[in-house]
Amino acid sequence: MSVQTVANDKLISKMENETATMTLDELAILIGAQARGGGEIELTGVGPLSDARAGDVTFVADAARLEQARESEAAALIIPPKMADHAALAGRGLLVAKDPKLAFARAIAVFHTRPYKARGVSPDLILGENSRVGADCSIHPRVTVGRNSMIGDRVTLHPGVVIGDDCRVGDDTALFANVSVYDGTEIGARCRIHSGAVIGADGFSFTPDEESRQFKLLQLGRVVIEDDVEIGANCCVDRAAFGCTRIRRGAKFDNLIQIGHNVEIGENTVVAALAGFSGGTLVGRNCVIAGQIGTNQHITIGDGATITARTGVTKSVGPGKLIGGMMPAMDYQQWRKSQVLYARLPELFERLKMLEKKIVV
Repeated sequence: MSVQTVANDKLISKMENETATMTLDELAILIGAQARGGGEIELTGVGPLSDARAGDVTFVADAARLEQARESEAAALIIPPKMADHAALAGRGLLVAKDPKLAFARAIAVFHTRPYKARGVSPDLILGENSRVGADCSIHPRVTVGRNSMIGDRVTLHPGVVIGDDCRVGDDTALFANVSVYDGTEIGARCRIHSGAVIGADGFSFTPDEESRQFKLLQLGRVVIEDDVEIGANCCVDRAAFGCTRIRRGAKFDNLIQIGHNVEIGENTVVAALAGFSGGTLVGRNCVIAGQIGTNQHITIGDGATITARTGVTKSVGPGKLIGGMMPAMDYQQWRKSQVLYARLPELFERLKMLEKKIVV
C-alpha cells in the first residue's frame, strides 16, 4: 500500500474521528511539503507558533521566529527551504515547503475539514411556485425561496435566508444567517456568503428633475456571482442598471464591502474590509485591494494590481501597478503642524514661483 493511499485513508479517518492521528510523512504528501527529521512522528492537530502543543503542527514564517520555534512544543514545524538546515532546528520534525503559509493552510484543512452531511429540509421552508431544491440539501428553519428559483445539490441555507424570484444557487454553496438574495441573482457552485450580506439590491443611481428632486433610474440588471467566491459578512453587491454586476470565479471579499452597480471583480482578486467600488468599476484578476479604498466610477484596475489601504483611486490603474495614497500615522502634534503647512501649500507655491522669477531676472 502506497504512502499516498495511507495518507488519504488517514485523512478520511481524521475527518470522521477527531481522535485520529497522522504521521509526518502522510501530512507532507497532503500539503505538498518535504518531511525531515522523522517521518513516523505522530501529529494530532495544528496550532499557532506562540501556543502550539505537543502533537501540533505549526509554521515558522521567517528567521526572526527561530528562537520561538526552538522553544515550541510543536511536534513539527512548517518552514521555507532557506531555513531547512538551520542549527536552531536540528533534530526537529520539519515540513519544508516553498510557501509555508499555504502549506499551513492546507494542514488546517486536513485536520479540521469535515465531510458534508445533509441536515435535510426544515418543514417550515417557504418555497415559491415552480422552485426546486436539489438533493442532500441542508435547509435550516425560517428560510424563504421565491418563485422559479433553483437551489442546487448539497446547498446549505442557514436561518433567515431569503432568496427572491428567478434565482439560481449552485451546488455545494452555503448562505449563512440572514443573507438576502434579490430577484434574478445567479450564484455559482461552492460559494460562501456570510451573514447579513445583501446581493442584488438596487444600484445607487438618481438624477435631479426640473424641480431638483431626485428621480430614480430604475435598475433593470442583475448580479452574477461565479464559482468559488467567498463574500464576508454585511457586504452589499448591487444589481446592474442594465446587464449585470459580476463577481468572477475565486474572488474573496472581507466584511463590509460595497460593490456598486455594473462593477466587475476579476478572478482570484482579494478585497479587504470597508472597500467601496463605484458604479462601473472594472477590477482585473489576481488583484490585491486593501481596506478602506474607494474608486471613482467607470475606472479600470488592471490584472495583478495592488491598491494599498485608504487609497482614493480616481483614475484607471495599469496591470501590475502598486498604488497608494495613505498618510501613515505619526505623532499627533507633528501631524497638526503638517496640516497647517499643507493648508498653506498654494500660498507657498506662489511665493516660490515669484522667487524663481526674480532669480531668473
